[in-house]
Amino acid sequence: MSDYSDIEIVEDGTTLNSSEYLADIPTKLTSGVLGLMGFMTACLVGLLAGNPGIIILGRALIAMLCCAFVGKILGAVGEVCIREFVNRYKFDRPEPAMPQQLADLDMEKQAHESMVKNMKKAA
Repeated sequence: MSDYSDIEIVEDGTTLNSSEYLADIPTKLTSGVLGLMGFMTACLVGLLAGNPGIIILGRALIAMLCCAFVGKILGAVGEVCIREFVNRYKFDRPEPAMPQQLADLDMEKQAHESMVKNMKKAA
């Protein structure tokens, strides 16, 4: 069996805030992808039009900056939408409480395990 001692187990009671795990990944990802797509599209259109290389690269850089800016805005809007959805989803569907019978059974199991552990120590 492998040793998984480097993996941190998160307790059930310590749920993360949605802003902690979402960060600004959608904004950066959307910005980067749209910027590169704008650059690639401008390069291909410039090559197909027969423009000189310096003109193609200049226009492609301008297109990349514009598309990256638009991507940053779209990513921020998407990020806000995702955060609102996750928060609403968690609010509408709270974590159910453990039934009393299951809690009693769990306590009995823990008592049994501690008794077995004590008996093994004594033996």
